[in-house]
Amino acid sequence: MAAEVAPLVARLRHRGWEAVEELSRSLDHFEGPYRVPVEVLRRSADGLSPALREALLTAEENVRAFCRYQRSLLADREWELSPGVRAGVRFLPVRRGAVYVPGGRYPLPSTAIMGVVPAQEAGVERVVALSPPRGAAGVDPVVLGTLGLLGVEEVWALGGVQGVGALALGLGPVERADLLVGPGNAWVTEAKRQFFGELGLDGLAGPSEVCIVADATADPATLAADLLAQSEHDPLAQGVLLALDEELGQKTLDEVQRLLDALPTAAVARSSWDRFGVVAVATLEEATAFANQLAPEHLELALESPRSALPLFRNYGAAFLGHASAEAFGDYVAGTNHILPTGGRARFSGGVWVGTFLRPLTHLELSPEAAERLAPPGETLAAAEGLSAHGAALSARRKP
Repeated sequence: MAAEVAPLVARLRHRGWEAVEELSRSLDHFEGPYRVPVEVLRRSADGLSPALREALLTAEENVRAFCRYQRSLLADREWELSPGVRAGVRFLPVRRGAVYVPGGRYPLPSTAIMGVVPAQEAGVERVVALSPPRGAAGVDPVVLGTLGLLGVEEVWALGGVQGVGALALGLGPVERADLLVGPGNAWVTEAKRQFFGELGLDGLAGPSEVCIVADATADPATLAADLLAQSEHDPLAQGVLLALDEELGQKTLDEVQRLLDALPTAAVARSSWDRFGVVAVATLEEATAFANQLAPEHLELALESPRSALPLFRNYGAAFLGHASAEAFGDYVAGTNHILPTGGRARFSGGVWVGTFLRPLTHLELSPEAAERLAPPGETLAAAEGLSAHGAALSARRKP
């Protein structure tokens, strides 16, 4: 994919906004207008069905509540490390944060909530959204309605490499963004990778994943539904069941096939399940080792005592505890975020949260006495590194 995206990136760098328009015409069959008027956002919000509007507001309320608790953890603080040495940290938001809302196989208004609300609760000055147009009609109306409901006023009908490039480089009427969050297809992910450094990123998203660890107290039909909830995302999505009971594993396999026969999204789900679905029988120790190595995007602990087992698992994007906690609740309405690390990246990163949009800025203040005390060891280190001007800067703080 890198080889396919690189020429498009070079084209955007060389030709700017003209290349954005050309790629939108050729790839998305869209000729504008690229910025969605605020009036259209408001009309789209007003046009949402009452049931959908209520569901979106429920999701927003819960995600916002969780984000506010997160923000309360990140208070500006200052400490005296030793006499006369004061160090502190301030958490300041990026000025311009962008949210990518996918518009491919399925429109994802839930992703708008998951990206926009943490940015708003972090205090981002300007939240901008972009979503690829679905042909000449432009952005999906439900996505627009959701963004309007959230109060977003700057929305661009742009996607793919050209959308990421416009934000990264500040092309044409699109002002450069500081940070971009949100999943996308393989082209979007590779574009994010190639523009990293010019544009802050939440991470590089891949196909969706779930790993379920289940014991004999779990219901096979429920497990099958949870597995296929991932499989229907994408033909490359992965569902893994680690059954601690052999009979449970076999019954779940049977339920998966039964559900596939009736599922409206069976074409995608079956393709994914047949290629990447896994059901294995394991002990809890084996399941723990496998899951920690896999580092799945979603981890379900369908166990009798999930809280006692949770400390055994170290690598996951989001965990769902107990038989009632379907991963789909996290996708939509419960309050946790669904923009999560995939492809094993949970080994070193986490999902989008308020802290994604905040920068920890540190400061230091020394009294003259503290400077006098710390100068000699600092000079010694500067001499060891051969940086004489560093040593001189420290010596200048010593009393004559």
